[in-house]
Amino acid sequence: MIEGVFTVKKFKSIRNERGSMSIEFLGILPFYFLFFILLWQVVASGYAVLCLKTAANDGAQAYALSGSYSDAVNAVNKSIGKSSVLIIDSVEVCQNNDTEYCNPPSKDSLFDLKISASHPLEVIPKKWRPTIDFEAKATGKVLLH
Repeated sequence: MIEGVFTVKKFKSIRNERGSMSIEFLGILPFYFLFFILLWQVVASGYAVLCLKTAANDGAQAYALSGSYSDAVNAVNKSIGKSSVLIIDSVEVCQNNDTEYCNPPSKDSLFDLKISASHPLEVIPKKWRPTIDFEAKATGKVLLH
């Protein structure tokens, strides 16, 4: 009687590998999603650094031409626009190599424009979202005052 329960047809259906590739793909699918989410975050972080460097250069150019701090800040804000990957914390214009105090530069002197910004991690929900702090610096010479 035991021989009748285990027949050759039942063993053949166990050895059939039809659909096994679909099951294996479903097992790997979460890792594909994780990889593309991390890739998206790397691209967003690279874009944030590029925007910050461009904003520093634009702000330094505006300050060199006008000598006005407000023009430099407006140029920085215009350069970044309404980007969600970068939040400006502060903009400083100091004499070149002035590490202790931030003295305003005089006419025909070198200056440093420093921007501090934060970059939120896009792939994490907003209520737990940490930020990465970035700084960019551009050096120029005051042309007009």
